[in-house]
Amino acid sequence: MKTIAIIESCDTKHKEAKFISDFVKNEGIEPLVINTATGLAPSYNYDVSREEVAEAYGTPWSEMEPKTKGEKIDFMKNAIADYVEKLYDKGKINGIISVGGLQNTVMSANAMQRLPIGFPKVLATTVASGTRKFDLVVGDKDITVMPAICDFTGMNIVTRRVIANACACCVGMVKSAGDSLKKGEKPVVAVTLMGVTNHGAEAAVAELEKAGLEVIGFHATGVGGATMENMAANGLVDGILDLTLHELTSEYFGGGFSYGPKANIRLVKSVEQKVPLVISLGGLDFVDYGTNELPDKMDQRKYMLHNANTAHIKILPEEAKALGEILAERLSKVNYPVKLLIPTKGMRHNTLEGQELYSPESDSILIQTIINNVNDNVEIVVIPHNLDTPEFGIKAAHYMIEEMKARGTLLKDFAY
Repeated sequence: MKTIAIIESCDTKHKEAKFISDFVKNEGIEPLVINTATGLAPSYNYDVSREEVAEAYGTPWSEMEPKTKGEKIDFMKNAIADYVEKLYDKGKINGIISVGGLQNTVMSANAMQRLPIGFPKVLATTVASGTRKFDLVVGDKDITVMPAICDFTGMNIVTRRVIANACACCVGMVKSAGDSLKKGEKPVVAVTLMGVTNHGAEAAVAELEKAGLEVIGFHATGVGGATMENMAANGLVDGILDLTLHELTSEYFGGGFSYGPKANIRLVKSVEQKVPLVISLGGLDFVDYGTNELPDKMDQRKYMLHNANTAHIKILPEEAKALGEILAERLSKVNYPVKLLIPTKGMRHNTLEGQELYSPESDSILIQTIINNVNDNVEIVVIPHNLDTPEFGIKAAHYMIEEMKARGTLLKDFAY
């Protein structure tokens, strides 16, 4: 029989725990309720006690009792994640669900983020509301998030419906679809893109697919690049066509629409795994900010509105130099041959002469800084096109295929 892990604070949410457990059991699936409670009140309706979780993590709960609430939550967040990960590794769970407020969300989300893409994960939470971002909840995993609408203060006409829908979602995945992501028969290539590099990337994707490869596109706006890096670390991709490094620019500015908390793993995990790599400079030359939070020196900057709420802002020459050094430093860890494609007519659209973000000085400084500082493992290839063109994308795809053949992830006689 399949099993769904249920993560709940069974002191304040024991009614919700029982409702979920009964729902899952009525669907012919075994529930496993794991108690995350940290308070002094008694807990009910659980299968795995907090004491068992703490002991499995190497610390008796008696040692945690005198700690502060924050210390207990931080401990249990990691203890629960470790416990759930071991259950998954042993094949003892087939899905995971949780409902609750901030405390339970912090714990359950951390556990869910340890589990692989494709494994059923459902979280109904009060955190998914208002102006809060989903970074806390989903990280770089495919967690299905349901806004709670009202607080979980017991069972009522709203919480019963929200929780039942969450349960039906998790049960449906476990019964009909959910399985951890696995590679298929075709070699897999990851391609990074965003709207302003889409034409070039689409042409590359089409060319790679025409050659018989499976292609996964990653939107380089905060979480896509990090997800790609983690998939590379887990052996799920055979080559990376990293056309769009825009997340590095957001990392340098420390904010903006495309800023993500895991930007610092870009060009790190994939390089550690020595994944065949072809890189370009897409989106490295601008930063995107909300119109209500623009960076300083706007009187010196070229910019254009992407939409009513977001501005695309060209970097200044001194920022171009700093970003070139950052990319070169990141690539200094490369200890195997990779290719770096340099587009001579712009790193995104709207960058040709006469267009809004045309700035040859910034582009030249960025490119020259990179060329002057990369190590000998990085082969520079100059392509006389704008990156966001089919011509560039097709050439990039061919370089990717040749790089995979040279690194042994494609057969030497692979035809395209």
